[in-house]
Amino acid sequence: MDAPFLVFQKIIKLMEIIEHDLECDFRLEMRLNQRIYLRRLKEKYYSEKNEKTLSCYLNCDSKEEDVDLQMIRLFNHLSDLFNNKTITVCIRPFRIATSHFLFSNLQFESCTFFKILGKETDILSNKDTSQLLKALNPTVGITLKCFVEKGFGSRNLLSLPRLLITNAQWLTFEDLLNMDCETANLRYHSFTEEDVKKFINHWMDGSNPKLMHLRLHGFKLEPNWEHILEGIEYGVWDEKMEKKRPRNFQNHYIYSTEEIDCKNGLDFERKSDGMIGTVMHQSDWIDFFVWHDIQF
Repeated sequence: MDAPFLVFQKIIKLMEIIEHDLECDFRLEMRLNQRIYLRRLKEKYYSEKNEKTLSCYLNCDSKEEDVDLQMIRLFNHLSDLFNNKTITVCIRPFRIATSHFLFSNLQFESCTFFKILGKETDILSNKDTSQLLKALNPTVGITLKCFVEKGFGSRNLLSLPRLLITNAQWLTFEDLLNMDCETANLRYHSFTEEDVKKFINHWMDGSNPKLMHLRLHGFKLEPNWEHILEGIEYGVWDEKMEKKRPRNFQNHYIYSTEEIDCKNGLDFERKSDGMIGTVMHQSDWIDFFVWHDIQF
């Protein structure tokens, strides 16, 4: 790379980053701006007190491969400098087919998650999804905010801890039962109140042992809980019974925690192990929470 690496080192020192109190996240964004290929390598530095960001932009009117090569050199240097080989990736579907060279030469050890973001004209295929999963092998989760091809069925996505799918019509009820996720957020799916009822009954029988939070969008009206929970003993949350479960559910992300108020949730207990489940409706979605020990 033409620019001396000492320049980057000096910039980093001026950011006053404390090494022993540091978490670093490398994020690689790729997009086409007019006729110029733009790559953005973004590092976020997290400490107990604040967050600092260093963004590096490379653009070139030559071949896409040349820009990728410069990005590879920059990333590999910075990852060595910070002794951090963990990445997250944001990519559009049409970029996946030409990303082999880039991901094959980035010297990373693990990918926490990746996001595939697309417009209406961007269609994600089974082949592209398999290629990206093989190249990155994410450990935490995947976000799909794009349209998928007809017949899409990358079921291996369902084994990751965290899943967000904005066009989930390809998922079947069997997929819902067999998913190994801890957290799943599904939009534009085909599930009904009857599916919610069947899913809860399967959970009561021991299915989805890792599940902590399932959110199903598309339910604008309050569900018929009496019908959904038919045959299940349930009740409203009682502050005096907090030993059963706390009021707020904690949704743990990589660098933050979201608290969801479950005061208005309906609770029921799985007899086989005493696990507490809670269902709740708000806005236009149904939440199903499972209170594992981590919540207490």
